[in-house]
Amino acid sequence: MPITQKKIGPDDVWASIYELSQQQKETERLFREQRTETERLFREQRKETEILFRETDKQIKETDRQLREKFSDLKDYVGGIGQNNGDVAETYFYQTIADTMKIGDLDFDMIETNVKRKNCRQNLEGEYDIILTNSNSIALLEIKYKLHPNDIKKLVNKKIPVFKKLFPEKKEYKLYIGVAALTIPDDSRRLALDYGFFVLTQGAGKIKLEHDVIKTY
Repeated sequence: MPITQKKIGPDDVWASIYELSQQQKETERLFREQRTETERLFREQRKETEILFRETDKQIKETDRQLREKFSDLKDYVGGIGQNNGDVAETYFYQTIADTMKIGDLDFDMIETNVKRKNCRQNLEGEYDIILTNSNSIALLEIKYKLHPNDIKKLVNKKIPVFKKLFPEKKEYKLYIGVAALTIPDDSRRLALDYGFFVLTQGAGKIKLEHDVIKTY
């Protein structure tokens, strides 16, 4: 049976073009809808993300505030303990020395505690835990709950030189230096003895004195 070919006329061509045009319009419509939906979802997600970031930032700030408060409280607490320990040490050594007015073979007539002096003209000031005096000698005592090497270095480099300038009337006196503490680590003890200090600590209910060669400053 012979195969007959359908002739395509101008109307068929235009019909095909029209159909393709409609399909393209439908595709563009679907694309616009999809893009609009995607943008909407993106905006919602961005809003949720921004809200989450704000909440997280708020939580971080609140946590930071709480940590600062706790750290401040802890610092005050530790500082209070340190101050109390220092007061205990100062009271113990002051009262014990005041009972005898002696350090080793040296006798003293006067004892002072927490002595402060300031020279405004020279911009100098100093504070000394205990000062013992007799007719020709002075003993400066630095009191600590626990003695550290830096306490000794500060005494040598600052407190002793400043004392001589603040108390010029005592320039002819023999000046002895001592450190006293309820706890003295070995490195602090060795350093103090190297500088020729008296080293005082507690032992068997009384003050224990250690010294090799006492230096006069």
